[in-house]
Amino acid sequence: MDDERAPICDPLFHLSTLVDFFVKGAVMAGWELYDRLIDEMPKDVLVRSACMGAHWSYVEADCGTGVASTCRGGTRERLEDMVARPLCEIAKLSKSWDFEVASLGVAAINAWYNRCECLDYCAVKFGFSCCGKPDLQSDPFQYLPRRFKEFELQKGRQPRVVSVGRFPGDKNIAESSDYLVLERSLREGYNLPDSACEYVIPEADFVLITGMTEANKTLPRLLELASKAYTILIGPSATLAAPLFLADVDEIAGSIVEDSEQVKSFIELGNSPLRSGGMRVCVLS
Repeated sequence: MDDERAPICDPLFHLSTLVDFFVKGAVMAGWELYDRLIDEMPKDVLVRSACMGAHWSYVEADCGTGVASTCRGGTRERLEDMVARPLCEIAKLSKSWDFEVASLGVAAINAWYNRCECLDYCAVKFGFSCCGKPDLQSDPFQYLPRRFKEFELQKGRQPRVVSVGRFPGDKNIAESSDYLVLERSLREGYNLPDSACEYVIPEADFVLITGMTEANKTLPRLLELASKAYTILIGPSATLAAPLFLADVDEIAGSIVEDSEQVKSFIELGNSPLRSGGMRVCVLS
């Protein structure tokens, strides 16, 4: 297979999203969010390689490479060889109830959407703001405390912030807000079990959601609960795509793969791709 990558987004790319853009915030029930992401992927982009790592997974395709955190749990499902199969077909694995398999599906989705070409297209076509510079503007844990301070000056109180999953480097968030962390397996530093989401998220001003929720299928319900809050989807698993804004995400802090070989090597060795030097954080809002 040659090294020629898939062309940039087709002029009709996201046409249905453009038509529906003015109904942002409409609830996407059931599989609607996943179906929209998958249906708008091309049918002729093929998978070159894939790996389900101990902590991270990747799918490399003609268009580029996507990554996702390997999510544990769910049912058990046997996988077939993915090489030379359509990327959109592998993306359908995101709907699997075997969460490890679903992680590969999310990585396949990200292989298409988390690319400079698609981000540039979204910025031009829909007026989204896209920041991918290696500075404080692309690190939500650096710029959010400033927003929280502005909120406090306006409202006379610290904002209520709920984080679904704990993120490295969230110390500044915790110090500048009324901060709650929800996690399935409680450990020191976690405030409440994830089942508390039904009670605390509707009262939040800001909600931070790990991109891993795409694989474990909790994202649609979390977005529904967070409809009154400013919601940010965070992490390398987060898909940088317009349909998520229709589902009431306000901001996405995801990543794009710039050095595929370096990222793949780190994942295959059980290391974080964020430490590979081959990824760049991008914020789409």
